[in-house]
Amino acid sequence: MKKLLALGVLAANVAWAADYPAVLHWSQRVGMSTGSAGVVERVLVQAGQQVRQGELLLALDQARYQAQVMEARADVERLLEEEAEAKRNFDREKELFDRTVTATTVLDAAKLRLAQAKSASQVGQARLERARRVLAESELHAPFPAVVVDRPAEPGMAVAQCQPPVLLTLARSDEILARATLTPAQAAGIALGAAATVQIGDKAQAGKVKAMRFVDGDKPAYLLEVAIPRAARWMAGQAATIKLP
Repeated sequence: MKKLLALGVLAANVAWAADYPAVLHWSQRVGMSTGSAGVVERVLVQAGQQVRQGELLLALDQARYQAQVMEARADVERLLEEEAEAKRNFDREKELFDRTVTATTVLDAAKLRLAQAKSASQVGQARLERARRVLAESELHAPFPAVVVDRPAEPGMAVAQCQPPVLLTLARSDEILARATLTPAQAAGIALGAAATVQIGDKAQAGKVKAMRFVDGDKPAYLLEVAIPRAARWMAGQAATIKLP
């Protein structure tokens, strides 16, 4: 009786277990370019290097953009002074009007000049913020903890605004994907977020189903992607096995 029970448990385990040959792929792979046009001045990383979130990776020649920021800042300072002067003039005219010394038309003219000065200073502030944003977009910073997958950029390379080239390709350094090809029948019933285990060599790592991508063709299939925390020794292209309960 005990032997039959043991065989039943073994059969149940085999029925539940499913192993799929897989290959590791980079997670959240992105190609990056600057939002501003210019010439690459510095490239601070190499392919294969790991970088922290926010770390400076690349910078264009910023002299022109820095000059635009300085010019816009000087304009803002001038316009704020003009606004302050218009406010002082309005206050004087308002005081005279309250004492019935000046006419309504004079007060209205002072009010109009103040409104125009405020509008001009707001436009100047917007121009300054735009210049600062363009300056910021002349640099590339890591959007997340990453590994540099590729580095086409070199100092002296021109970057056009209409069709900017990919300067750096990054992927997450703290996560990696195991990807396997499944038949529709095998994919049926696998839910996003479901628990899974990825076997890489002698190491088993717990993860979760991140995506199920349909691949159309003569033999329709699904690409199963399981995300796991990445160890430094694990690289895209390594063989793995996805184990589903």
